[in-house]
Amino acid sequence: MPAPAAHTAASPLRPLDVVVIGAGQAGLSTSAVLQEAGVEHLVLESEHVGASWRRRWDAFQVNTANMTMALHDHAYAGDDPEGFMTAPDVIDMLAGYAQARALPVKEGCTVQRVAPAAGGYAVTTDQGRIHARSVVVATGEYRRARMPRVPFAPSATLTVLHSGQYRNAGQLAEGAVLVIGGGQSGAQIAQDLHASGRRVYWSLADRPSHTRRLRGKDSMLWWDMAGRIHQHVSESAGVLAGEPDALRKARTAEFPLISGKGNGGRGSSISLMSMHRDGIALLGRLQQLSGHACSFADVQPQLRRAIDATRAEFAYLDGLASAYYATRPEPRTDDARYIPEEVYLDWELPSSPSFLDLQSAGIRSVVLATGFVAEWPWLAVDGALDAHGYPRGEFGVSPEPGLFFIGMHNLQRMSSSFLCNGGRDARDLLPDILRHLERCRSAA
Repeated sequence: MPAPAAHTAASPLRPLDVVVIGAGQAGLSTSAVLQEAGVEHLVLESEHVGASWRRRWDAFQVNTANMTMALHDHAYAGDDPEGFMTAPDVIDMLAGYAQARALPVKEGCTVQRVAPAAGGYAVTTDQGRIHARSVVVATGEYRRARMPRVPFAPSATLTVLHSGQYRNAGQLAEGAVLVIGGGQSGAQIAQDLHASGRRVYWSLADRPSHTRRLRGKDSMLWWDMAGRIHQHVSESAGVLAGEPDALRKARTAEFPLISGKGNGGRGSSISLMSMHRDGIALLGRLQQLSGHACSFADVQPQLRRAIDATRAEFAYLDGLASAYYATRPEPRTDDARYIPEEVYLDWELPSSPSFLDLQSAGIRSVVLATGFVAEWPWLAVDGALDAHGYPRGEFGVSPEPGLFFIGMHNLQRMSSSFLCNGGRDARDLLPDILRHLERCRSAA
């Protein structure tokens, strides 16, 4: 990684224009956009470029195909467009992007405090203090492991790992495993454990399954062609219709179960019916865990809602494909194998326990795929965060002058936290950054 050019070093008398905190996809795209605009800046990264991707399990693959991967002014050009990158692949892509563009990234520099100062912000790091006219927070939301939001007091004899700690089945005690959390990580870890020969119990959330491929194209391409994946949250149907609280709902909308691991490096749809048939025990939401005693909600209503939503999403994609092929020939494919079985087969789980004694079931390990909590303990800027610790302001522009956020879940669009964002959020943020810097110069 190239060292920042000498002219980016700030001094008490001449502050930097911008400090970007975090060198992931959002931070690097922001840096590239600033670089092209001639804005003096520095990217601070506490570890190495793409470091957060090192905290993935061994068999991890991203859930969008290589062909969709894009940073600012950089699209995937490799020889496996329909493959799915591993975590090391992603790190290589990000590091290569920073290297090729000679972005001013300072690795191994931990931010300890960001506080208002005359003319901007004082950024205190473990390597000294930097004065900046503006700060862009690009550290993402996956900072601190979220624990279950129900009574959770497992026996000391159980091995308990969060998904951020999980690497492979070898870390866990012999025996069956309970996976808690029905999102993307929970589904893939349940599959990974099952593939390793473990008996798996999976406590679900309310998530539909995505159809990975349909009628000759990856489903993300259909979504992109329809303008959905990069649609700004302010343009969502509810917001445009003036529905109450529609913007908050658009920002907090959960993603479906997008992709399983698949075979040969290809993604797959996550079919709840297939997972059940393969031997993974599907359970309702966790209600309580005390010692070895676990209670769960009724899984049947959850499955019915998930199946209805899965079928609706398939019908939407199929409609897009029908409209597309109405004026052109449709290729012959075997993409039907990617359709979740519950789309075309009526199915209801025969039975599912509402109570489980982990010891009797042979469960000696619990993996928590319960997500992460965004936190910025070093951000000492009054008024920047709301009562829930979420950034205030509109689409990453804080009400606190010169403070910006980027790369968070649905912050500007569905792709805001995705590797396919292509720098869209960074380009949208640039005019606000430039206006702030112009105000600073006028005031000076």
